[in-house]
Amino acid sequence: MDQDDFQITVEVSDPKVKDGMQKYTTYSVRGMDRSGQFDVPRRYNDFHLVRSVLISKWPGCYIPPLPPKKALGNLDQEFIDDRMKHLEDFVKKIAQTKYLWYSEEFQIFIKQNGDIEKLLQQVPKITNDEIINKYQETFADLSGKEINTLVVQKIQEFNNFLKKVTPMVENFKQIAKNISDARLNHQKQIQVLLNNFFPQYEQNIIQEYTDQKEKLIITNLQNDEIAKQALDAYVSNLFNYQSQLLERNEFKVLYEEIRLESKQLKAFRETFDQREKYELQKVQAEQKQKELQIQLQEVLAGKTSLMNIFNKKPKEEIIAKLQAQIEQCNKDIENIQFICDILTVLLGYIEIDRFKVEKQTVYYTMIKKIIQFEIELNQTSLDFWEKVSQNYQLL
Repeated sequence: MDQDDFQITVEVSDPKVKDGMQKYTTYSVRGMDRSGQFDVPRRYNDFHLVRSVLISKWPGCYIPPLPPKKALGNLDQEFIDDRMKHLEDFVKKIAQTKYLWYSEEFQIFIKQNGDIEKLLQQVPKITNDEIINKYQETFADLSGKEINTLVVQKIQEFNNFLKKVTPMVENFKQIAKNISDARLNHQKQIQVLLNNFFPQYEQNIIQEYTDQKEKLIITNLQNDEIAKQALDAYVSNLFNYQSQLLERNEFKVLYEEIRLESKQLKAFRETFDQREKYELQKVQAEQKQKELQIQLQEVLAGKTSLMNIFNKKPKEEIIAKLQAQIEQCNKDIENIQFICDILTVLLGYIEIDRFKVEKQTVYYTMIKKIIQFEIELNQTSLDFWEKVSQNYQLL
């Protein structure tokens, strides 16, 4: 599985708004894989379609999410830039899973010119036999993995966990956004405090209370030429540095990560939906098999049923047809059971563990960035106030 060591590079960039009956945006998807370079224009709908095809062609495999559709305001530059970032996240995640990247459908998306929607719709639907053959080849290292109650319980518990925490993550997302906005607003207000509030308050209020001008702390920073020149440069550098820090506001990154996680949880639940779909198909096939067996028994016993009362074919022909249908049902049940087993192993031994490790890595990386961000931001404030304290005796 994923034995190819070629380092795939891919980016989504250069958004262009196109005119037509209805305006739309295209994005350049460019990079290189083992087949060579590529550079193709793609619309959001193209990304959405290829993801749908991947889900149908690779049941039980985690397919990363896309940003949601938006009917109004989808031509705003801020929205376009945000969507482009998440589209790039999508293709980079696919690039990490080589069997998805080099699949027929994704190679059409990444390489072909022309009507991509038409080309992807022409990709034939996959049969159960094809799924079995493809998965046996792709996931050969999973051969022999045991399916036991612990594996099944692991899948059920993680599915229940995702259902439980999805609304919680939505709430965390809003909290993170509020924190990000509050932090940005706080830093802006600190600058207002130093540049406007303190100087005006001192000149209009404090000056009346004291006859010692040296106690007009912030005003003196502005009036003392030597101090002003030195501190102006210092404060300028301070605020420039703070501005740089605020531009990479790690609390905004926190919000973006949780926002992405909300979509990832929903996308992962699709893997369980696929497994449940085949479980349901198995139940339906078994029910059909029972009905056919009952019909066969009735025909063999010479009974007349609603199903055969209008059938004028010879009894032998009816029996042969029912036997063939029962045999096909047996084969279908066997194939569906095999697919269910493959999906159980895939989820129980690969997808769940890989998803958990990825989320841990993202979280700890994010926490480290927030810690460093807070240290640097608070250090700039500490340096400033210590400078003020060193130059003036407050009282």
